[in-house]
Amino acid sequence: MARIAATVGGVRLRLPEVSGPLDPGTRTDTAVEAAPKTLRRLLLDVVRRVADLPAGSSGVVVWQLGGDELEVRTRTTTLTCDEGVVTVGVQVSCDQLDAPATVSVPLAVGTRKAPAGLVLSAFDRVLAPALVADRWSDALTGFAAEIVLELARVIAAASGKDSRGRPLVPGAIAAAPNRFVVQPMARFDSRVVRVGTG
Repeated sequence: MARIAATVGGVRLRLPEVSGPLDPGTRTDTAVEAAPKTLRRLLLDVVRRVADLPAGSSGVVVWQLGGDELEVRTRTTTLTCDEGVVTVGVQVSCDQLDAPATVSVPLAVGTRKAPAGLVLSAFDRVLAPALVADRWSDALTGFAAEIVLELARVIAAASGKDSRGRPLVPGAIAAAPNRFVVQPMARFDSRVVRVGTG
């Protein structure tokens, strides 16, 4: 299989070569598999954009919910992969914690043999100290899911273009031990066809 080089956010990726622009709804012949080294390099920029932070910022955001606050250190974000599971980790702190804590958010995705499209499944509580999990599980799970989806979008877009010149999109996300797997595809044609009544 031929491979091409693409640069995304300053990170050079080696991707399977797409044979010409894809027709609407068509997926690439092979999925893109990103190794941990590639993921680490892409992750900082993806997380920064998901957190809506400007380039060069400290990476620290403070979430507020009612009268509660949680400091999220986005630059500590990690992503690990195992068979069918992507786990996003991030360091958080608040007044009630003696020291910063690392939160883990496991998300079930497809596998190479059983792709599940863009379905992500999560527990109702993140793996964190109780006071963080009790109050912040929904927000942290949403943050982790958006990171995974944006990472897949970035990788798919770098892998090629559709027949209208638009970047490819992720059609499926899967995980294998130490591999984040994205199946790029061309967007479906959403133009409306008008049929005469005549």
